[in-house]
Amino acid sequence: MSFLTSSRSSLFIIALSSLLTACGGGDSSAPSPQTPNSSVTTPGDNNTPEETPEQKFWVEGYAVKGAVNGGLISIWHHEADAMVSTMHSNWVKIGDTVRTNENGGFRISVPEAYSAEPLKVILQSDTETLMRCDAQPSCKTPSGVSVSFGEWFWPGNNLELKSLVVPSNANEGVVLTPLVTLAFEKFLKSSDHSVSRFTELLRDQEEHFGLGAGALLKKPMDLAAADLSSIQAQDLKTALLNIAFLSLVDGQEWKTLGDVLGAAKEVSEPNGDLPLSAGENLDLSVELLTVAAIVQADLLWDVLKGAGVKDAVMDNTLASLEQTLGSTMPTAPPAPEPVPDPTPEPAPEPMPEPAPEPEPTPEPEPTPEPTPGPEPTPEPEPAPTPEPQPEPTPEPITGNATMSWNAPATRVNGEALAMGEIDKYIVKYGTEESVDDRTNEITVEDGQAMEYQVAGLTEGTWYFAMKTVDTNGLESDWSVSVSKTISR
Repeated sequence: MSFLTSSRSSLFIIALSSLLTACGGGDSSAPSPQTPNSSVTTPGDNNTPEETPEQKFWVEGYAVKGAVNGGLISIWHHEADAMVSTMHSNWVKIGDTVRTNENGGFRISVPEAYSAEPLKVILQSDTETLMRCDAQPSCKTPSGVSVSFGEWFWPGNNLELKSLVVPSNANEGVVLTPLVTLAFEKFLKSSDHSVSRFTELLRDQEEHFGLGAGALLKKPMDLAAADLSSIQAQDLKTALLNIAFLSLVDGQEWKTLGDVLGAAKEVSEPNGDLPLSAGENLDLSVELLTVAAIVQADLLWDVLKGAGVKDAVMDNTLASLEQTLGSTMPTAPPAPEPVPDPTPEPAPEPMPEPAPEPEPTPEPEPTPEPTPGPEPTPEPEPAPTPEPQPEPTPEPITGNATMSWNAPATRVNGEALAMGEIDKYIVKYGTEESVDDRTNEITVEDGQAMEYQVAGLTEGTWYFAMKTVDTNGLESDWSVSVSKTISR
């Protein structure tokens, strides 16, 4: 649900929150959690293959969005071709393919001949790949059913996460997440194919989303883990932004995380930058992903506190996300400076006129005898000062608030909700912040309506919330309240 354009950020959050909460908290038809496969090559495993003279370098890393288990990890070398000007082609796979473990970790060997070169690391999904749901209230599977937070599910066959690595940089691990993947897609469009250019693009991505330097190179945090007591605000923000991609999977427009990443890549053409603003159609953008991250922070609050995340960390994370959201809002162009009036030219001084000739002095006449004058007339009494007229009472200020919203597509339990099943909407408003204290209530009888105007609002701050009523009389909970201030 959204309200006036002056409250775009809060409305945008409410609209997306309504979409996500409509997915429900699980599905009665959802399969039981699948068991991850732990027999894979990972950092620290005791069954790591022995190194050979031809394979002396190892690449380690993690794929977490939540954790990706059983993802296929492969290493690719780029062969330069004078006929090809981009890095989209001429990639040749080297070495073996390994799978990630249940924590998203992997370890893969690289022939020594390629140890000093920048290599592409790619994770691909197949029928054996699982992903842990780290979004609330649930995660949509490609088949349309929902799984609960912390459960494993198949993410589909079109998931790809990518990054760049130089094996000889011993301290450099590989991070495979949606945000890093978008930076790598932009790297492919660049004419500079050096590692320093990829690092520069990662920094641009961090600044794009308001993250600190190096945030995208750190091991990703799995928010479905049991103990998160040591997590910091910067790491939590990065994790929530990566979760935002999965939370957008609605089973309709985007059925898999791979679909969302594909859409992000498409809207990033041709320069590789994700747009800042979502626009009127809520396209994939920094704004949309930041809003989705804020919604997830709210839905995950109790889960994260139960895992040991401190209140101060949550508060700082939300403040940082809201700051990033504010930076995506379009700003009005500066008003032009007024043009100064031209300085008037001074008027010419008038020519002096000649002095008149003096008239001859007349002879004095004899002074006549004085005659008695009339008696003096008494001064009239002053009129009384009129009483001042009272100032007119100013007209009271009234205003309007136009609300618009998206009809929910599903019920709380995950079942589809058709437009024809919506009977009406109930709007409750007033100057009280609590919904229960508000006395004004309006029923929007048209269940197909998506906009309504409340008129005659007096000066002050008004708060609005709404609920949906279906044709059987079942009512939803009140939505999150938003406000509008009426002023002179």
